[in-house]
Amino acid sequence: MSIRRETAGGEPTLEGALAERGLVVRVEPRAGLAVLIADEATVARLGDTELRRTALALAREHGFTHVAIELRTR
Repeated sequence: MSIRRETAGGEPTLEGALAERGLVVRVEPRAGLAVLIADEATVARLGDTELRRTALALAREHGFTHVAIELRTR
């Protein structure tokens, strides 16, 4: 499986696609896993089922099979 962090033709990266939907995170790829590194406010927003589904669908579109969320505190 090929994992695409950036796509050809000007398509947004997973980070960019998520940011377009208001989820500002850093993405760390680990094989087929996209680790979304987020602050507390973003993690709280991911409590919404539809938003989580959207994030997973976007990750799949970018070549990932799974998503994990890592909370970073200051």
